Amino acid sequence: MKKVVYFFTTVIMLVVTMFACPDCKTQVYADDNIFGGFSSKSYALIDNDSGDILYAHNANQKMPVASICKLMTTLLTIENIESGKMTLDDKLVASAYACDAEGSQAFLDAGSEYSVKDLLKSVIVASANDSSIVLAEHIGGSEENFVKMMNKRAEELGMKNTRYANATGLEKANQYSTANDCAIILSEVSKHDIYKEDCKIWMDKLVHPSGRETELVNTNRLVRYYDNCVTGKTGFTDDAGYCLVSTAEKNGMNLTAVTLKCKDAPSRFKESIQLFEWGFNNFENKKVVDKTSVLEFELPVNKGKTEKVGIAPARDCYVVDKKGSDSEIELKYEIQEQINAPVLQGDVVGRIIVLKNGVVCDEIDVITIDNVEKQNYRDVITKIINNWEF
Repeated sequence: MKKVVYFFTTVIMLVVTMFACPDCKTQVYADDNIFGGFSSKSYALIDNDSGDILYAHNANQKMPVASICKLMTTLLTIENIESGKMTLDDKLVASAYACDAEGSQAFLDAGSEYSVKDLLKSVIVASANDSSIVLAEHIGGSEENFVKMMNKRAEELGMKNTRYANATGLEKANQYSTANDCAIILSEVSKHDIYKEDCKIWMDKLVHPSGRETELVNTNRLVRYYDNCVTGKTGFTDDAGYCLVSTAEKNGMNLTAVTLKCKDAPSRFKESIQLFEWGFNNFENKKVVDKTSVLEFELPVNKGKTEKVGIAPARDCYVVDKKGSDSEIELKYEIQEQINAPVLQGDVVGRIIVLKNGVVCDEIDVITIDNVEKQNYRDVITKIINNWEF
């Protein structure tokens, strides 16, 4: 970075009832006795806006997570749709291999064509293994190749303790994830409207080309019985036990709860609700950096068609803390003295350092909000003439 100047003479002090910011992954409360009655062998509660871990128990322990693996199958399908490689209306042929899948199914007819929209919906709502494999075979050319894509995307997302072995989550050797990684993949999938719309469906039906119908019932009961639920995915195999990763919103907070290897289906829902309610009752968060706010300081542009360019934070920043706490949040601004033309919108020209009680907890890039072209010969001559004193 070029020479940096602190363009604010004083540090902005924000005294708020908050705590840490994104990327800290701070476990701000960790007394396992609170949830000592849980049957879940691994669980976590995360604030989605800040990224802080509010509570965790064995959250990085590798274990099978069953159909939660389908969140990656869903993500890759949606990303292929949004990139234009396929459409929701495309028709895919169900292979005999896919139709022979065990576990939950949409009961596809081998050799029949199904729209991507229907296949994806049956995966999101009813956790259909056969539909998952049809999508995987189309996108990857084979399920084996698709699994390579799954593991590559997991690595890109920072899911360091996850390995996929199939597109469904059905039991297979050396396939595992963690509570923290499950939260990461759900957070990523939940950014897409296609997923958010389908995961709220409680009941629907799949009409087969033959006219036969398959009832689709959402495996995530929280969609119907917990008003705050926004998204979620269940999983079950004998090895994985009963699993659930879900999100909920209340009082301005957006939380993710993960419960893995519960003793039965009701427990994963009950224990997830307990995590959510504990989080909503004990914590609060606040946005301290708003990416839509243009900073008052304009950055000088050297040899540009315009002399200055506006700048703004690249993203929002939230802080979270237990209710009733007083934590001191400081914002320090480090910005370049100037930038050389040409300037592209989104060029990084500095950073905002966020400190909680004197400790750095986040750094947000400061970026340019406009393009600035480099001066040409005519611009230089015009400028000279305009500044000439007659």
